[in-house]
Amino acid sequence: MFAVAVALVAAVLGLPTRAQAFPPPPAPPLPAANSHGITLTQWTNSNLLSDRRMFDATMTTSAIMRPRGGTPSIDPVEVPVKVRIWLPDDYVNDPAEAYPVLYLLHGGFGDFEQWSKSDAGDILNTIDRRTFKGIVVMPEGGKAGWYTDWAGQTRGNFAPQWETFHLRQLVPWIDANFNTVDNRSGRAIAGVSMGGLGALRYAADLRDEFSAVGAFSGGTTLADDRALNRVADSMLGYGAATSWNGLADPNYRVFGTPLERAEAVYGPQANWTAITPVGMAAAGKYAGYAGKFAMYSGGANGQGVPSGQGESDIKTWNDGLRTVIGGSFTPRYCTGPGEHTWDYWRNDLRDFVQYVYGSTPPAHCTENGRAGNTGNVPWVAG
Repeated sequence: MFAVAVALVAAVLGLPTRAQAFPPPPAPPLPAANSHGITLTQWTNSNLLSDRRMFDATMTTSAIMRPRGGTPSIDPVEVPVKVRIWLPDDYVNDPAEAYPVLYLLHGGFGDFEQWSKSDAGDILNTIDRRTFKGIVVMPEGGKAGWYTDWAGQTRGNFAPQWETFHLRQLVPWIDANFNTVDNRSGRAIAGVSMGGLGALRYAADLRDEFSAVGAFSGGTTLADDRALNRVADSMLGYGAATSWNGLADPNYRVFGTPLERAEAVYGPQANWTAITPVGMAAAGKYAGYAGKFAMYSGGANGQGVPSGQGESDIKTWNDGLRTVIGGSFTPRYCTGPGEHTWDYWRNDLRDFVQYVYGSTPPAHCTENGRAGNTGNVPWVAG
């Protein structure tokens, strides 16, 4: 209320607002704005008054969307996507410095803003800049994009190729436009829920590009019908929608049986083992991440969450992944009676940043967010 009163007084007296009195700094120049399959259409400050080093890139790419199965119902078929980029404090003043990059993937039904929102990831207050002094990249991944190149198509005859966009286009685009440590040692990737699954898949697919991976309540398998149904249901609810694009358009949806809807995303069910984290772990694709592989889940009290999002399912699936990876190395596995909410995931991110970038990795996992370390199942680290 105080802030509102101040704004009203300023308006009456004709005084400049805070945003007017302290205009955001210009976005730094990008030497290769249109490259690696990406066309930049807008590059601007995010106008977050709490931090002026957050910038938004709006871009188009033939990967989002691609015609498939007939004449697309949307014209143009390429849909603008956004990427939010948080630069370190001294980025502009020290242009010769090469900075590590942390890629953060949002969860299902979210968007590129999710990690920076105060009621969600709140990275301005969650990431300790004394520990991680690098660049944070938060790309759009679709409301239900599932971080893969879709095998099928929507009812409107188009499909997103998220893996192509993120790994083959965005990663080299970031390195071409910012002062980065442009090799495996300089890149880490993490995500929440759907984004946790995406981080695990991307880390396995591009294990020569990332050195650390974190999954916060991430999916690990499609062998369980409950996991299959989550993917299938999301095709009816959101399909290929991105941010506000396609939310009310049925042509962005995928219809059919649950299996048909899931196969539109991941292809034939017979091939799913090879493209999910449990199968990738069995194939040894995480072997190079020893000491930099972290998994987090709640649900250790077996109660899931009241809303039915099934954090106890996540715990079961993550237990399975840990067992398979354990044959190669011992991952950091933090689990407890937490729920499928940001109160817990923010602490997961804090732990992950300290684990990967801290001079002394934490000996124990962080406590359960708002509830503290309560209940009869304590947090444990594997």
